[in-house]
Amino acid sequence: MLTTALSEKILLYVCGFGILQGTLLAGLLYFHPDSNKKINRFLALYVFATPLIMALPFFLKVVGWQNSYWMQPVALLPGPLLYLYLRSFKENISWKKTLPHFIPFLVFFFLSYINLTAWGKRFPYAKELPVALLHDPDTILLQYMKPVQLVIYYVLARRVIKLYRKSAHHLFAQSPIDIGWAAYLVNGYMVLVGIYMVMFPLMLLFPAYFNLLLLINMAIATPYLYLAAYKGFIHLTIWQQQAKSGQLRVSEQTATKEISPKIIIVKKAKPAKANLPDEKMDELVNRVTRLMEEEKLYQEPELTLQQLAERLGVPAYQVSQSINEGMNKGFYDLINEYRVQEAKRLLQDMESCNYTILSVGFEAGFNSKTTFNTVFKKFTGLTPTAFREKEKEALVAV
Repeated sequence: MLTTALSEKILLYVCGFGILQGTLLAGLLYFHPDSNKKINRFLALYVFATPLIMALPFFLKVVGWQNSYWMQPVALLPGPLLYLYLRSFKENISWKKTLPHFIPFLVFFFLSYINLTAWGKRFPYAKELPVALLHDPDTILLQYMKPVQLVIYYVLARRVIKLYRKSAHHLFAQSPIDIGWAAYLVNGYMVLVGIYMVMFPLMLLFPAYFNLLLLINMAIATPYLYLAAYKGFIHLTIWQQQAKSGQLRVSEQTATKEISPKIIIVKKAKPAKANLPDEKMDELVNRVTRLMEEEKLYQEPELTLQQLAERLGVPAYQVSQSINEGMNKGFYDLINEYRVQEAKRLLQDMESCNYTILSVGFEAGFNSKTTFNTVFKKFTGLTPTAFREKEKEALVAV
C-alpha cells in the first residue's frame, strides 16, 4: 500500500505539470498577437480540454465522486474541437455550425448526473468510488460511449486532412498550415483514446487500483502535451497564421466538399473555360518566368495561385492552364522547383556556409523545416543536410 500511495503521489505531480503545460500552451495559442483566432480558438480549446480531463483525479479528491458528473462529459470535447480546428483551415466555422457537435456532451452530462446522483444516495458517505458502481451496466455503457464518440471524430479528422492535402496542392506552393503537425495531433489523440480503451477494463478488473490506473491514464497524456508545446514552437506556421492565408481558397477548377458528420455538400463545378491561344499562353509563361527569376516571387512563403494571378492581372484559370500546358508542370511543383534551386545555391555558396538548414529553407521561401526537407528530397533525392555534406566533401576532394 505504501508503494501504491507513493506511486500515486508521483503521478499526481506528473499530471500537475502536464495540466500547467497544457494550460499555458492553450493561452499562447489563442492570445499570441500574431495568432489567427478564427482558426486557433479551436486548437486552443482542444489543447485546454486535455488538461481539463487530466484534472479529473484532483477533482475527485476535492469534491468527491458523487459530484464528478460535472467533469465526466469533458472527455467528449477533444474530438469535436480537433475536427472543427481542421475544418477551419478552409472555412469559417460559425457558432451555429459548432453547436450540433456538442449535443453528445450535453446528453452525456444529463445521463451522468442521473447515474451518479442515484448512486450518491446509496453511498452518501463513501470517499472512494464504490466497486458496485464500476460494475454497474449503466456506468459501463456510459464510459464506453466516450471512446466510440472519440473514434468517430478521429475518422472524420483523418478525412479532413486527406481532403485538405488533396486540395492544397492545387492552390498553394506549399501548405499554408503544417499538415504533418496536424496529422501528429490527430494520431496522438488516437493513441490517447486507445490507452483509455485499455485502461478502463483494467479498472473494472482491479477496482482496488482504480485511483492508480486513473492517474496512469492521465499522466500518459503529459508527454503528448509537452511534445505539442515543443512542436507548436518549432512549427510557427501552426499558431502564427496570417489572416489572408489562414483559410484554404477554392480553385475555380476544383470542386470542394464541405464535410460534416451528417451531410456532404458538393459544390457544382463551373463550366470549363475556353482554351487559351498559343500566343497568350506563351506570353503568360514568359511573364511567370520573369516574376520568378527577376523578382523571386517564390520566396513569398504564403504564395498562392490566386495571388500570382492577381499579380499578373489575369484570371487564375489562365495562369493554371499556362503553367500546366505551357510548362508541363503544376503550380505546386513550379514554385517548389524554384525554391529548391535557390536552396541549392545557398547550400553551395561559401558565404552562406554558416546558415543553418532552417535559415536556408526560410530564405528560399519554405515556411517550415519539415516541408523544406520533404520537398528538397523529392527534387534532389537528398535531404538538405546530406546535400550540404556532399558538397563539402566534393570541395575537399578538389
